[in-house]
Amino acid sequence: MTKDQVFNQNSGVRPSEVTVDNGSKFIGATFLYLTIALLVTFGVVGVLGSIFKYALFNGEIGDLTTFLYIFIGALILYIPVLIWVHIAARRNGRTVGPAFFTYSIVMGVLIAPVCIVFDFWTILVTLGSTVLAFAVMALIAWTSKRNMSSLGVIAFGLLIGAVVLSLFNLLLAFFIDYQILYGVVSGIFFLAIILITIFDLNNVKRIAMSGQGTRNVAFLCALNLYVDFIYIFIRLLRLFAIIFGNRR
Repeated sequence: MTKDQVFNQNSGVRPSEVTVDNGSKFIGATFLYLTIALLVTFGVVGVLGSIFKYALFNGEIGDLTTFLYIFIGALILYIPVLIWVHIAARRNGRTVGPAFFTYSIVMGVLIAPVCIVFDFWTILVTLGSTVLAFAVMALIAWTSKRNMSSLGVIAFGLLIGAVVLSLFNLLLAFFIDYQILYGVVSGIFFLAIILITIFDLNNVKRIAMSGQGTRNVAFLCALNLYVDFIYIFIRLLRLFAIIFGNRR
């Protein structure tokens, strides 16, 4: 399912859904859902990560086993919950909210192990940097008067190129230094997600101006931005750990 299909007038969003009265309310609803989901995710990361860290360093085998079961359960539920969000958004009713926030809980469980691999200050600095980067990209998306539809095409092309390069990783490793190759692939992926994020932010603006925003579409926009935010956070976390050398 492409983003264009999601946000097209004939994508399955029905007129009987709760419609946002104006563009500013739609934008506000989108970022409210995004903020709540991120608070839920990083709340789960903080609590579960702290418990996991305590159990690991104190040899609490029972707690470690419980965490492992929870992590595996979240891994199994990831795809079904994501499908649930999209299906709920295409139907009448209010099930999309619980689906979206369940997804944010699942993501929190999957990200929780970063509390073991990285120290608290690295995580905090990365989170702040991700918020700042998001704000800059939002400013670009909001102030630009150009049609940003081409960004999606460019980003998709970069992703395809990075995937192909990754598939030939073993072959190219015989001719190119692995670290250089890894850096190139990571850089392409990161650039692609930056372009996708700007595209998604601009898409929120476009939908708000068109008057087509509904409650369910706001949730879908928030989901796209949420995925972008988490990906950027993880990429920056690895980068800062390399730069500052404070990975555990």
